[in-house]
Amino acid sequence: MTMSADQPAPSMESAYASNDGELLGPKRPSRPIRALVRVSVAWLIVALIFWAWYLAAVAFVPQFLYPYLWLGLVGLPVWFWRRPLAVRLRAWRFPGFLKFMVLGYAMVLIEEVFAALVNNLSEGFVWPLFVQRIGQFWALNLFTFTGFFVGWYLLARFIGYSRIEMFYLGGCFGLYSERVIFLLPQGQLLQFILFAPLIIFTYGLILTPAMLSLGELRKPRLIWLLRYPLTFLIPFLCSIPPVVLLQSLRASFPDAFPPRKFIP
Repeated sequence: MTMSADQPAPSMESAYASNDGELLGPKRPSRPIRALVRVSVAWLIVALIFWAWYLAAVAFVPQFLYPYLWLGLVGLPVWFWRRPLAVRLRAWRFPGFLKFMVLGYAMVLIEEVFAALVNNLSEGFVWPLFVQRIGQFWALNLFTFTGFFVGWYLLARFIGYSRIEMFYLGGCFGLYSERVIFLLPQGQLLQFILFAPLIIFTYGLILTPAMLSLGELRKPRLIWLLRYPLTFLIPFLCSIPPVVLLQSLRASFPDAFPPRKFIP
């Protein structure tokens, strides 16, 4: 993309005439947004190819099966049927905040079945233990994702973001939550490159049904330099109470949550 010297850099929201354009609207996305999506999808595909090669040729690590299960079995259907899904979710008569939270929690419950499966495979798959792991991962992540969903509802309701922004910025919050961002100061750039797109698309997908349930999105009233940092600050602040409670419960009832060998 070429720009004149006096032309301001575009933010993601400037790429669409309407808030629904990038996912649902009739207008074709702008060139910068198409480029963003293509580059990010290409990045994801490269990472998936690498980890498929790693699993086949280097070492079979069951946890590395997770993105293929989650993105393949859930992500692709959500993408292909996003428009009818959005229509049904918006037609669901339920208070907006509660609907947003229920849909978020539902995605977490589905996602954690896959997380429990791949971790249980690393132990040697056993049905009773698998069922136990599902309950443990549910218990953990219903706490850890609460602030993420509350924060994004507040951001969408009072600050205003397009859906493409919600998907990618919500996905980038996962880089902090999953500690992938900390690979950079450790000098592990290649590991970051290979893990980051998996996390971004995982978190973006988790947020997608709740995001699609929103009606007309609030028009942004802050410039992107102010709005984008808030997408990390607000979910982080909203996460503090449930995470503090989680740590207390985990110390008192360790068997109710996944072993720390899986999640420290």
